[in-house]
Amino acid sequence: MITNLDLIKKSIKKTKEYKAISKNLNYRSCKGYPNTQDIAANLAAQVIIAKQYLDGSLPKELAHTAESIPTQIFLYVAKKAEHELVPCYWLASELAESLIETDIPDDWTGLKPFIDRGFLLLPKNCIEYSGFGETESIDWLYFELRTDKSQINSNLDNDEPAILWTSSSDRMSVFFGTINLTDNFDRDDSLSEKDKAIVERVNKLLLNTMLVLNYKPELLDKPTSESKGMGFGNAGKLPSSVARNPVWIGRVYSQTREYSSQSKRLVRPSREHYRRGHWARRRHGTREKWQYKWHWIEPTIVNG
Repeated sequence: MITNLDLIKKSIKKTKEYKAISKNLNYRSCKGYPNTQDIAANLAAQVIIAKQYLDGSLPKELAHTAESIPTQIFLYVAKKAEHELVPCYWLASELAESLIETDIPDDWTGLKPFIDRGFLLLPKNCIEYSGFGETESIDWLYFELRTDKSQINSNLDNDEPAILWTSSSDRMSVFFGTINLTDNFDRDDSLSEKDKAIVERVNKLLLNTMLVLNYKPELLDKPTSESKGMGFGNAGKLPSSVARNPVWIGRVYSQTREYSSQSKRLVRPSREHYRRGHWARRRHGTREKWQYKWHWIEPTIVNG
């Protein structure tokens, strides 16, 4: 499938915007995950479109897109990646599956994210949706804990702390969502029902990721030393040829499995399925000094 990004990727990779972003996102590639250099091309394209909009060279039919809140938030991320090193995390596939099969709590007031910003790379096809007659997927996102959201866009509420996230498909469809940390998800009534469903799925996965890192911070790998000459094919053309190692969330995690005992009766065993997980608030500490903490009741693969 040839996407909008594929059509412009070659010309984008010649620009100074791409070279700056790709240098800051120069990580080793991981099988089954998006390539950070493709993410860099996607981000650079938005920076270039914004510059065309400001100097009046952007086609009129695209002007409304450049002015939208989702595009403005995405542009904020692109400029960050252009000028500074932004952390990148890879969500391990088994943990991603378990988090998708876990119901979010009714209330997460007081959640303090273990990591406050970064790119989160997802297993390919982790969050699929139907777009333009074909199946597309959100394979990565950028998230950031903010209290001064109006600095990103003046139309955003500036009162409460929240996790903002944004992403873009290879067809350059831009999505964004907000997870309030004192209330609930922000719902954008301007979105179509299809887009609302996509945003809700990303919201839930990101919230569960933040919760599981609070519950088990050891699931986050410590960054390892950088390795030379092991980067992407174009890494040698960059100002720095150092490709950083991926930082994993849940690399050593394994899913819980349960096997039903075999009966002597000649009946067909039930097929493999998930018993969904959920979150519970439990007391931790001594009788005199305790506090409530989130506890993950993990999903279980039955007859796996």
